Parts: sequence; structure tokens; C-alpha cells
Amino acid sequence: STIYMGVEGTETSFKRLSGKPVSSLHISTHGFYWSEDEIATRHDLQQLSFLQLNDSSLRTEDKAMFHSGLLFAGANAILKGDSIPDGYDDGILTAEEISKLDFSGLDILVLSACQTGLGKVTSEGVFGLQRGFKKAGAQTILMSLWEIPDTETSKLMRYFYENWLSGMEKHTAFTEAQRKIKESNPSPYYWAGFIMLD
Repeated sequence: STIYMGVEGTETSFKRLSGKPVSSLHISTHGFYWSEDEIATRHDLQQLSFLQLNDSSLRTEDKAMFHSGLLFAGANAILKGDSIPDGYDDGILTAEEISKLDFSGLDILVLSACQTGLGKVTSEGVFGLQRGFKKAGAQTILMSLWEIPDTETSKLMRYFYENWLSGMEKHTAFTEAQRKIKESNPSPYYWAGFIMLD
């Protein structure tokens, strides 16, 4: 296993994994999906050039791929309006950028971050992070539908990995991890926020 933490957990280090023989990937950071209404009304988002797409040739679904993504080390600077040096990634990795990477060998991706399963709902499905990673080649994705509680999420992940690494099939390992959280926290808020998508 290779671990990237703190200042090493950059958008650049993530992109370097493209095309590598990575079979499982766990990302624990901040995820986002900003709707068009949020982008229009939130001053802090209006400064982000990649969200201000006026290209009439882009479908709404395609624009949505720029509205969801992951935040890596360094993203705070650009979100605060600071400039970054030329040639450096801004720390904001959109679903559109992800869709152009190569994760064809990725058996399972765990997105342990808030709202990683959200996106623009269309007749063709949900356009967001999961669409980006599916286009990049990810087979199975574990992702969240809302702002997830830290303590229960940490336990859920630990139970899932213990189950899976002990030989359980990944879907069973996930279901059993949810069941264990549900035993002590019956409210769906604590255990139903994650879904697994093939």
C-alpha cells in the first residue's frame, strides 16, 4: 500500500496513479456537488472559473461533471481566492478531469467523503463523481449520499475492511458493516449514507 497524507495528498499525486496497476483505492477527503443554483448564489463559488461555463455547446449533463469533484491538499488557497503558480494543479479535481484518467484496473474505489454519490440526475443517470470514475474504468464504487458523521463513518470503514480482508465478498462485507453500525445507531443517518455501485 502507498499512503498520501497531508501535503502529499495532492491532485497531482492522485493523477499520477492514472494508468498504474491500482486494484483498490481509498480516498478520504472532502467531496462536493454544487448545483447550478448554489453556483449562482454563493459568492465564494463565483470566483471559480471552471464553474462558470458559458459554452452553449455543452449539455447540462456535461456541465454537471465540472460541478462535482474532490478537494485535495492546496484546494483551500484557490477557494479563498488566492492565485496559484503556473504549472501547478489547484487541488480541485472535478469529475470531468477524472473521466479522462485511466483506472481500468481498479476493482474497488472507496470515496470516504461527504456527498460523493451526488450529481445531476438525468434520464441517462447521475452525472457526478461516480460517472467520472466509471468512465475512467472503476468497477465498484463505495460512496456517500449526504454529509456523513465522522465517528460512524470511521467505524463503518473499519468494519468493511475487516470483513473484506477476512475473505468476505465486497458487497457482503459492506452490508455486514452497515448492519453492525445499525445495531448501535438505528437511525439511517448513521448507517445508510453510503451506497455501493457496480
